[in-house]
Parts: sequence; structure tokens; C-alpha cells
Amino acid sequence: MITESLEASKNNFIFTAETTPSVSTNLNENVEKISNLIGVADAVNITDAPNCKTKLSSLVVAGEINKSGLDVILQITGRDRNQIALESEILGALSLDINKILCLSGDRPPEDGPMAVNEMNSSDLINLLKLMSKGNLSDGTEIKEPIELISGCADSIHDHFVRDKHSDFFVEKVNMGVSFVQTQYCYDIDLCKKYSQFIQENNLSASTKFIIGLGPLKSAKQASWMRENLYGVKIPDSIINRLDQSTSPLDEGKKICEEIIKELMDLDGISGVHLMGPNCEDQCADLIKIFR
Repeated sequence: MITESLEASKNNFIFTAETTPSVSTNLNENVEKISNLIGVADAVNITDAPNCKTKLSSLVVAGEINKSGLDVILQITGRDRNQIALESEILGALSLDINKILCLSGDRPPEDGPMAVNEMNSSDLINLLKLMSKGNLSDGTEIKEPIELISGCADSIHDHFVRDKHSDFFVEKVNMGVSFVQTQYCYDIDLCKKYSQFIQENNLSASTKFIIGLGPLKSAKQASWMRENLYGVKIPDSIINRLDQSTSPLDEGKKICEEIIKELMDLDGISGVHLMGPNCEDQCADLIKIFR
């Protein structure tokens, strides 16, 4: 369970995975997708309508997966809900024994897409979780039988070294009391080493676990698309060239991930990896098994 992993020593490397609910009324198929992660991953993230696309309710899927014994991290964005809806969603999660929330602002919808609410951003959500952990809603209403909430936030490693003030804002966010950070994909080990140094210099790992985003790349074409179209993704040319030159890019993508994980395990301040990618729950489970 990630609850224990978050509190354990740095020698216990955390492995989280991710799944996206389908556009379906079949709840069982969403649980079946993560079956190979049960007893393998420390937890699985349930995404919240990524890319502004409607999916089966992440809370409903999270509740069902939680019954399987696999710990759940519920992703919640401020993009689609106002304060009342967010508080109701969090209360619903707690009623289903889900208390780990990744707080996100959410992807920006296209101009011709659905209207965003954006009453709360990720920092507002972190503060809301702190308030509700203490037993109150935003208007002061007392919560009966409150449960402690464990909050996390996302980060883009690349932004620390190219965007002014990003690090300052991020340090402020971590110091708000988040228990874990999960980053965007980063296949650049040299950049991860710089990130490790940044974490240590700012004494951020004392109470927060930093979990690096990775995933089994399937082809050079996929890697190039991710780098060009997904914000904050860092994939060096050398990685893309390896995939392009390989006679078995699927195996090469898995090998690349394995090599990076081994190096990350030796970096101070890095507590684990978050494995993600479209429809690759089984591949992520296979990767984790290499280390367990």
C-alpha cells in the first residue's frame, strides 16, 4: 500500500501506475484492466477526464478498484467542478475509503470545447483537503466522522530549468503540506539528477515523496508524438533513436524504462516511479515485477 510506502524509509522504492476509465457503462472492464497490477503496484492513479474528454466517473471506478485490494490515488481537477461539487466528490471518496488525492488544475479545453469552471486550481485543492482533514467544509460546516486526506501534486521537471519562477511557486506548493509529487514523463536521466539536486537543496524530501513519471514507450513514432504534443514531456533524441533503430521497439521501450528506473533508485530525494501510458497497465505490471 502506498500509505505505508509514503511513511517508509527511502529504501522502499515506490511504484505507482495509472489507468484511465473507459467511455463505457461496463464497470467490470475498468477493473479487469488493472488486474495484473493487484499485489504488484503500491497504488494506481485513476485519471479525471484527461485531455478534456468525457470518461466513466473516476470516483466510481476508483471505488470499485479499491475493493480489489489495490490502493487508489484519485485524481481530481478543478477544471470541471465548482467548490460544492469538489467538496461532494471528496466526501464521496472518503466514504469509499479513498483518502489519497492528486490535486490538479486540469488540462485546458480547446476553444471550441466544453467550458471550464476553474473555480479552484491545484493549490486551492490542496488547501481544501487540509481544511476537510480537520473536519470542516469551506463554509464552516462540520464534517461528521472526518478522515485524514493525503494530498499530492504534479510537476514538470523540465520547467524548473526553463521557466522563471516555476521553482519558487513549486516550493511554495510543496510546503503547503503535500505528501507526494508525481511528475510528467521524464526519460532524461541527467535532468532527473539535476532535479534530485534541486530537491536536496530545498530540503523538500523530508516529508514529501518525489515519484518520477515514466512509461514503456512502444515506438519512436509514439515517443516523438509525446514529446511534441504533451506538455512537459522530456524524451532525449538518444532514446528516440534507440527505438527507431531497434528491431523490437516494444522490448526496447521496456529495457529503456528498466535502465532509467535502476538509475533513479540511486538518486537522493527520489522515492519512486509513476508508470503510465495509454492501455499499458499490463506492461507496467511486468516492469514492476522486475524489481520485486
